[in-house]
Amino acid sequence: MDDQDPSANNNRDIEYKIPITEDEDEDHRQYFDGRRIHKVPQLVRFNKHSKEDYYTPKMVSFGPYYHGLQELGMAEEFKHKVLKIFVSSSGKGKQFFYCQIFKVIDQIRNCYVGVSRDAYDDGALTEMMLLDACFAVYLMKIALGDEEKTIHFCQHLGMSVITFAFVDMYLLENQIPLWVIKLLIKLINGEGSMLLCKFSSFLVFADSRITRIREDKRQPLHLLDAFHRLLVEELDNAGKNLVQSVNKVQRQLWRKENPNEFVKYDRQSRSVTDLKAKGIHFKPSSYCLKNIKFKSYPFYGQLQLPVLLFNTHSKLFFTHMIAYEASPESDTGIPITCYVNFLKSLIVKPEDVKELRENKIFFSALDSDEKVVEVIKEIDTCGLVVDSIFEDVKMGIEEHCSSKAKTWIAELIHNYFRNPWTFIALLAATSLLFLTFLQTYYTMNLK
Repeated sequence: MDDQDPSANNNRDIEYKIPITEDEDEDHRQYFDGRRIHKVPQLVRFNKHSKEDYYTPKMVSFGPYYHGLQELGMAEEFKHKVLKIFVSSSGKGKQFFYCQIFKVIDQIRNCYVGVSRDAYDDGALTEMMLLDACFAVYLMKIALGDEEKTIHFCQHLGMSVITFAFVDMYLLENQIPLWVIKLLIKLINGEGSMLLCKFSSFLVFADSRITRIREDKRQPLHLLDAFHRLLVEELDNAGKNLVQSVNKVQRQLWRKENPNEFVKYDRQSRSVTDLKAKGIHFKPSSYCLKNIKFKSYPFYGQLQLPVLLFNTHSKLFFTHMIAYEASPESDTGIPITCYVNFLKSLIVKPEDVKELRENKIFFSALDSDEKVVEVIKEIDTCGLVVDSIFEDVKMGIEEHCSSKAKTWIAELIHNYFRNPWTFIALLAATSLLFLTFLQTYYTMNLK
C-alpha cells in the first residue's frame, strides 16, 4: 500500500476510501478562516534597488506558486525520500497521511489565489501539500540540531545549499498554510506546536526564548506570519501584549487637543551620532520592534531601541516582511515598515552602527559596519516612507533637541569631554584664564 501513489486514484475512489463522519467534518471545517496567501504585489516587484530577484526561491518550492520550476527539480525529487522517512518512523502508511490532507484540500485550495483544478486537481494538490509539509518539518528538525537528518540532507543535496533551503522558507510566495504543517506534526508524533515555536525562535532570535506564538482568535496564516508576530508582539506571562497596537498609538496621536502642534516640529531625520551629540543616550528595550521609547531629562535624553540581530539574510527577511504588510487583505498594519524607516533615519554612517553595537542594541554577523549601513539602505520599503507609529517618539526627540537649556551641557560634554586630551586642554585653558584674571586683579589692587 505504501508504494502505491494515491494521487493516481480518481477523486471518487478516494472519497469512498475516506468517509468523513459529521464530527470529523466539523473538525476539518475550522481551518480556513478566509485569509489567503497572495503573491507579491507587482508594484513591489518593480520597486527594487537592484536586478537581484528577492522573491523567487533558489532551492525548494513550498506551495503551488513555484511548484514545477525546473531549477528546483533536485529538491522536488528529494522530497519523496523525506516523506518515506516520516512514513516509516510513524508506523502509519503514506495513504493515511494523504487521506488526512485530502479531507481538507478544498480549504487548502481556498488559501491560494488563482490555483485552479485545471492546473492541479485535488489529488495533485494533496500530494504537493503532503510532500511540502513533510519537507518543512524536516528542515525545522535540521535547524534545531537533528544530526541524523542533517547528515541525510548533506548526503543527497550537499551542505552548500542548506542555507538556501532555510531562506526559501520565509519567502512570501513560497508558503503553505501553517495549519497544514501543524496538522502533519500532530499526525506524525503529536508534538503539537512546540516544534514550530522552537524553530521560529531559532530563526528569528537565534535562541529558544519563545515557548508559544500568540494566536488570539486566529493562528498565524503561514510561517512568515508567525515570524512577523514574534517581531512585533511582546507578551507578559499572562499572554497580554505589553506594547500598544499600531491602531491604538495612531488614535492617541490624533486625539491631541491642538492638531496644529504637529506643524511646529521639524521632520528632519537625526542619526545616532547626531542624537548622541545632543546628549541622548541609547539603551536596549526588548526584542519587539515596536518597543521604541524616548524619555527627556533635564540634562540628557534616553532613547530605548529594540535589540536587532543582523546577518547576511536580514535584508531579504525584512523585504518579505514588508511585502507581506503591503499585500492585499493584509491585516498586520505596517509596524515592520515603520521600524525599517525609523532605522534608516538613525543609521546613515558606520559610526552609527558602532554606537548601537557598543550599547548592546545591534548585533551583526556582517564583516564591517560599512556593510551594515549599505544593506540597511538597500532594504526596500515599497515606497512607503512613513514611521507613524513612532511619531510620539520623534516628537519627543525633536522637542528635546530644540531645547537650548537641555542640549547646552550635552554639547559642551560632547565637544570638550569626549577624550582626556580635549578635557586637559579645556582645563588648562580655563586655569590659564583664571590665573590671568587673578594676576590682573592683584596688579590693579596693589597699585
